[in-house]
Amino acid sequence: MTKIISNLPRICFIGCGDIALKHAKILKTIYPAVELSFASRNKNKAKQYADIFKSRLYFGSYKDAFISKTFDIAFITTPHAFHSELAVMAANNHKDIIIEKPVTRNLQELIKIENAVKKNKVRCAVAENYYYKSFIKKIRSYIEEGLIGDVLFIELNKTGRSEKSGWRTNKGMMGGGALLEGGVHWINTLVSLADSAPVEAMAFKPGIKYKTNIPFEDSIMVNVAFKNGVIGKLLHSWKIMNPAKGMSLSKIYGTNGVITFESNGLFFSVHGKKIKIRLANPFDLLGFKAMHKSFIENYINNVPWKPSLDRIKLELRLIESAYKSLKSKKSEII
Repeated sequence: MTKIISNLPRICFIGCGDIALKHAKILKTIYPAVELSFASRNKNKAKQYADIFKSRLYFGSYKDAFISKTFDIAFITTPHAFHSELAVMAANNHKDIIIEKPVTRNLQELIKIENAVKKNKVRCAVAENYYYKSFIKKIRSYIEEGLIGDVLFIELNKTGRSEKSGWRTNKGMMGGGALLEGGVHWINTLVSLADSAPVEAMAFKPGIKYKTNIPFEDSIMVNVAFKNGVIGKLLHSWKIMNPAKGMSLSKIYGTNGVITFESNGLFFSVHGKKIKIRLANPFDLLGFKAMHKSFIENYINNVPWKPSLDRIKLELRLIESAYKSLKSKKSEII
């Protein structure tokens, strides 16, 4: 469904890779009148993307883009090694900012963004589409309805053989492994399902030596204690073969029942005070449309963006605590 809104913000994509193309296509589908522009260190690439969306605006350097007066929101879609530097530049040029996940390689880089955002009084959010997956809200409604009693454990599994190349195999560019680059989605999902702040984490990775081109971990298990007493577990792997083509089963265990769900949200069932079986919304399984609608409409109505930087910062602290735990071999406070 397209949206006809007259006062749409103008958006410039900082970085012209596949994810920029994906976001731009979704935005244009929902808001055909939205004005898009593109910036890249390769001017021809920026022009190529501008041509796709019939835009006359493109930039051959990020600096040229930031100093221009032709857009309101800088949508940063480069590898995350450059996010902190670019977001600070955007804030210092009084641009509002949306950042592709993961937000940064580490907490120190995120704090630099946070300080620049506060200093320049601009908006900033992370394009965490999993936050907007519809099945999470529905599962939470069943939990709040008391259908499985009090939640005790959340078991979240996401495994699959995923070959990585390019900058994802570069230690300096990555700053972390599977947990940071892809697992950040699942950390967000785990926190959403627990509906509480994580307070302690302990992580494990296989002690078996095997061939991998990932400079950090390609497989990890993280146990998380939440403030409300819930215990969560995330198993995330780029190495484990998955005959179900990326589908995995996860569970939420309560005192009076259990919720079983396909980890991506394709389907879920409730067995407790009531029995329910639901299929996902096939039109926005990954939450991208809901996320972009929220960003645009909240921007126009001057409503804070979600997820907030505070929420993203908390999740990055959880990830860093998990990595610290891998080294210390003990549970770490978040």
